[in-house]
Amino acid sequence: MPAADDRDDDDWGRAVSAHKQRRLQRIGAVAFDLVAREGLAHVSMSSLARAVGVSRATLYNYVPDVSTALRAHLIAQGEAFHVAVTAAVAEESGAEAQLRRYVAAQVAYVAGHDHRAVAALAEVDPSLRGEGSAAAHRSRQAEVLDEILERGMREGVFRDAPVAVQATLIGRLLYSADELLHAQGISEAEAVDAITALVFDGIGR
Repeated sequence: MPAADDRDDDDWGRAVSAHKQRRLQRIGAVAFDLVAREGLAHVSMSSLARAVGVSRATLYNYVPDVSTALRAHLIAQGEAFHVAVTAAVAEESGAEAQLRRYVAAQVAYVAGHDHRAVAALAEVDPSLRGEGSAAAHRSRQAEVLDEILERGMREGVFRDAPVAVQATLIGRLLYSADELLHAQGISEAEAVDAITALVFDGIGR
């Protein structure tokens, strides 16, 4: 059994780590808002430090540059979304319901401000195209979609076709949500209905 001093040290270490993680998340969120509003070229470590409410020296204890702060935010947001979608899909009892839930979640993500800003940032800063990028996000979500499609074929509700082909076609439809919402100005619900109808017309038996 660990000594009391060891347990105290462990508790203190966890508390310090949790505090640092919360501070890093705040720094990332503030950096994201600043860059989305002012543009990456106009955000410096000094302006980020002022916005966060810490000294520049303190800020450097957490991140070496603005891009790293942005990456931390995008990774955290992507992970949170992946966990939320996986949990939402798991609440549904069959592949058809899971696929409908998946489509709705993806369209809701595209409708959010974060998605538009992430896409803009990726065009400006190539360092944001790795982990935490829109492409990385789509790759993780594709794994969830593959599982739904495989289940639907096992249940006999989706046509028997290569999962990679079906997932690619559905992915392209979901990619169009950005244009539907932001260029054509239709509502999120209308976009979900339109995409879902096309998906099930093609995939259903």
